[in-house]
Amino acid sequence: MGRLLGLDVGARRTGVAVTDALQIACSPHATVETSSLLQEVLPMHQREPFDAVVIGKPMLIVGGATDSTLVIDEVAEKLRKALPSLPIHFVDEGNTSLEASQIQLKGGMKKSQRRAKGSLDAIAASLILQRHLDAQAYK
Repeated sequence: MGRLLGLDVGARRTGVAVTDALQIACSPHATVETSSLLQEVLPMHQREPFDAVVIGKPMLIVGGATDSTLVIDEVAEKLRKALPSLPIHFVDEGNTSLEASQIQLKGGMKKSQRRAKGSLDAIAASLILQRHLDAQAYK
């Protein structure tokens, strides 16, 4: 068992989170420009390899794609080419941004910090990872 990488992919920014090697704890890592995501992820994987990638993807009740689906699929394809041995899992990202905002409030984060661009993204990525771990626990 090894670390997992979690991503909350957006058109401009992507939240990045990781688990520990035992896949017990999920931690926000950073928020990076989506266009430079591989430059962030590849060195992380070289230093401490991941066992898999978990990407948040909106899942519509009626099926079909959303506005962000294309960007998410493009990022997933780039990751598949750059890291072909890593499995990629998709998890419903519904409400993760709202949950991340509530976590910031409960944690006492100042309003100016909450307004910072991308301040939610890494937290949302860690929530996506946690959803994946929770789903695995019930398999």
